[in-house]
Parts: sequence; structure tokens; C-alpha cells
Amino acid sequence: MLRKTWRPILWRWHKRIGLALILLLFWLSVTGIFLNHTDDLDLAEQPLGHSLLLKLYGIEQPQVISYGVGPSAWLSLAGDMLYWNDVKLTRCAPGAFSAVAIAEHLILATCGQALLLLSDGQIAERLGASYGTPQPLGTLGRCDATLCMQSGSQRYLLDFDQLRWYRTESPLEITLVPSEPPLALRDTLNKQWLTTDVNWERLMLDLHAGRSFGLGPWLMDGVAILIMVLSLSGLGIWLAGRKRRR
Repeated sequence: MLRKTWRPILWRWHKRIGLALILLLFWLSVTGIFLNHTDDLDLAEQPLGHSLLLKLYGIEQPQVISYGVGPSAWLSLAGDMLYWNDVKLTRCAPGAFSAVAIAEHLILATCGQALLLLSDGQIAERLGASYGTPQPLGTLGRCDATLCMQSGSQRYLLDFDQLRWYRTESPLEITLVPSEPPLALRDTLNKQWLTTDVNWERLMLDLHAGRSFGLGPWLMDGVAILIMVLSLSGLGIWLAGRKRRR
């Protein structure tokens, strides 16, 4: 009677553990195959580009802010990097990002620092403390048709001939506002900040070891324990069937 009671229970759990092991072994087999051919597939050279995968590593896709500064020219901030179209210009400290056209071939931008840019994207001058550039840097625009910047609650005019700043009470008019860049440029900027430090090889290693889900060594321990339980339950079922046949 006792044998008839526990044998179906053993069978039921044997099948459940077997199904769980199928999933785990399939997972380990797939990631193991990828790791076995990581050099052939160049997995170490391919950065992760999907936002959901990057979130596993605490990486958020940076916001892209762009200004159209010419017929086919875009000044963009992606993360902490300033771009002229898709060319990196300089790294930006945290702060306001703004731009204004000074003349046909000259642009002033603030990006953690005040930058004087030529129409081809080259940095002509960095207007630092020696120029009396007010802090904190704020929104650029025009005050009575003269280039100026909002800094805190104050506004400052830029004397372009002397590259000096002077206080003004005139209201600020914003002449350039952020706009949506062409889709191709936006896609390029979204990929520029990716790094091969977080690549497909690393993802496969972490998935194989269970680190991506915080399992770590417990994954392998769990697989080993399930295999042992499956072996013992299978042995018990076989022995019970053998005794019954006798």
C-alpha cells in the first residue's frame, strides 16, 4: 500500500524536475555553444545595442538634444559628448546645453563650457574664465539683437570684438530651439556612445553563469542538485518497478 502511494508521487516529481532540467540544460547548451565560437563570431567586438539588454548592466541610453545650425549641420549632445553632425567635438561637463548663430560662419554653444564654433564644426575658441564668462552657463539667445546668455537670474551680453561679457537688463529672446535631427543621424548618435566593454561575449558569459539575473554560482548548484534528485528518483522508480515484476 505504501509503495502504491509514494510511487505516483515520485513519478510526478521526477517528470517535473526533468522538465525544469530540460530548460536549464538548453539554456546552458545555447550559451555554451556561443562561448565556444566567440572568436569566430567576434562577440567581444560587438557592443550591446538593445536598451533592455543594457539595463541588465545599469546602462541607460542617453538623451539626444540637437540644434539645427545650418542647412545640413546639426549640433547635438548625446550623454556627455558634443557632436557636429556625427563627429565628436568635445566632452561636456554637466550643465545647460544651448546654441546661437553669431554670424553666417560662426556659432556659440554652451556645453559645460562656452565654445566658439566655425561653420565646419571646428572649435575656434573656448571662452573660459579668462574671458569673464559668467557662471553658471545658461541659455543663449539675443538681447536687443545682441548675442547674450542667461546666467542664473542675470543676463549678459557678449562683445564679440573683444570676447567679453557685460551685464544687461534687456529681455532674452531665444533664437534656436532643440529640434528633431534626421533619423539616420539620430540612429548614428544612439550608437556612438556604445562601448565594447559591454559586449555580446560578456552577456553570454553572464547568462551562462547566471550572473545576469543575480543567480551567480547558485545556478550551477541548482542544476547539480536537480540532476542528483533526478538520478535518485529515477533509481527509486526503477527499483520499485523491478520489485513489482518479481
